[in-house]
Amino acid sequence: MSLKTMRPWGWIAIAGVGLAGCEVAPPPGMESSPVLAETERAVVIPPTNSFAWPPFANVTDLQLDSGHRTVAAAPGQLFSVSTDYFVAADPCIGCSNQLVLGVVGGGRECFYDGVGPVQSSAAVKLLAPSTLGIFPVYANHARTPDCAEALRVTEGGPAFGLLGVHGDPWDWGWGSVTNVRLNGNGSHKINVFPGDKVTITTNYTIDAAKGGCPYCVSQVVFGIEEGSKECIYSGQGVVNATDQSFSLTAPTQPGLYPVWAAPQWTYSCAQALSWSNSGTPVAFIEVK
Repeated sequence: MSLKTMRPWGWIAIAGVGLAGCEVAPPPGMESSPVLAETERAVVIPPTNSFAWPPFANVTDLQLDSGHRTVAAAPGQLFSVSTDYFVAADPCIGCSNQLVLGVVGGGRECFYDGVGPVQSSAAVKLLAPSTLGIFPVYANHARTPDCAEALRVTEGGPAFGLLGVHGDPWDWGWGSVTNVRLNGNGSHKINVFPGDKVTITTNYTIDAAKGGCPYCVSQVVFGIEEGSKECIYSGQGVVNATDQSFSLTAPTQPGLYPVWAAPQWTYSCAQALSWSNSGTPVAFIEVK
C-alpha cells in the first residue's frame, strides 16, 4: 500500500491584511478529523457531502459525475464535480470569499471569488492524479485577495467523495489486461451491496516467451480487495483472449474497493492464488 499524508488545515496570514481578514480553516467540528491519505486499498466513504464555514459560506449536495460520491478515472483524466453553494454578505479589507474544489494529488479549481450574498450552483472539471489508487475529493473556503492566492493556501480540505484511479489498460511486458467491465459496465466503477456477486469481463494477452522461470507456467489472477479472488488463466504459449467473464464476491463492509489484477509465474493456479493478495487496480466497486 502506498500512503501519502497531508496536513489539510492551516491558518494563513496575508501581509497587510491580517489573520482576521484572509484565512483558510476547517469547518466547525472538523478540526480533529483524521489526516486523509490516498491508498491502493479500501477506503470508507466520507460521512457527509455538505460543509459550512459560518458566517461566510457553505456548500451542499456535493456530487461526483452527477449524483455519486465515488467515481473512477484513468490517470490524468478529467472528471466532473458539482455543488450548490451560498456566500454571505461579509466583506473584508483587501480580500473576498473563495470556494475551492480539489482532489488530493490532482487538480484544484477555485469556482467562486467574490462577496455575497449569492446562492447558486457550480460544476467544474478536475484532473485525476497521475498515479493509481484511491484519492479524497474535497471542498474548502478561503478569504484571500483572489483565486490564485486561495489555491495557494488551500492544499486540501474536508473530503466529501473518493476518486479511484485505475490502470486499465495495463501491460506488464509478457502480458496485458484491457477493457475491464463490471457487470457489463465500462465506467470502471459500479455500486453493489455487501457480499454481491460481481461479473468481471476483460480481454487479456499472454506471450510466455517474454518471461518465465524454469518449469513454471504463467497465470493471471483477479481479485477484489477484502473480497474474493480468481485465477483466470494458467498456461504457456501465446494467448489473445477477448470478453472473458468470471465472478468475484464483494466485501461485506461499506467502502470503495479496488478490483485488481496480478500476473504470476508459478507451478499452478493454487500457488498463484496463495501468492496474490493484491495487484494493480484496474477498476473499483463501491459497497453500499
